[in-house]
Amino acid sequence: QPVILTGLASGWPAAAKWTEAALRDRFGERCGFHVGGHTMSLPAFFDYCASNADEQPLYLFDKRFAETSGGGGAEPGLAADYAVPAYFSADRDLFAKLPGGCRPDHRWLIAGGTRSGSAWHVDPNATSAWNACVRGRKKWVLTPPGQPPAGVTPSADGASLTSPVSLYEWFRVFYSSLAEARGGGGGGGG
Repeated sequence: QPVILTGLASGWPAAAKWTEAALRDRFGERCGFHVGGHTMSLPAFFDYCASNADEQPLYLFDKRFAETSGGGGAEPGLAADYAVPAYFSADRDLFAKLPGGCRPDHRWLIAGGTRSGSAWHVDPNATSAWNACVRGRKKWVLTPPGQPPAGVTPSADGASLTSPVSLYEWFRVFYSSLAEARGGGGGGGG
């Protein structure tokens, strides 16, 4: 079952240090992040977010941020700016028990501007996860297993999902019907 924990990120160094201005100063052009199949510096990504009008904006989704953001220098990377909540500590993390090199990817830096987001998906490793929103806001839409939302079609084996519309269009067209079906009213998305 999904659980929402509040206040965990407010005490992290990231809560104060991960402003756009601070990240521009900290990294400049020296470090590339994975953005929609491309490598981009944070200033280039922030500039893109501020000026784009794409229906499906690029989304920073970087699984190597902990390694690349340190730059191999004396400065610690972004992973030093947050702590794994005790609920998900290493002693409860079965993937942490795997031999070196066998652990699947398990942490990402995710950032995006208006209308950006992840495509509908089922976790590829069939695991649970935790997410923290350090700045701005993010909307998560979760549905019970085997009950994809309107406009989304699962593959025959249920391992993947497809939607003929962009996320932005899905929120404009389908979100209110999902909210109404759950008794939460409607009213657009975002």
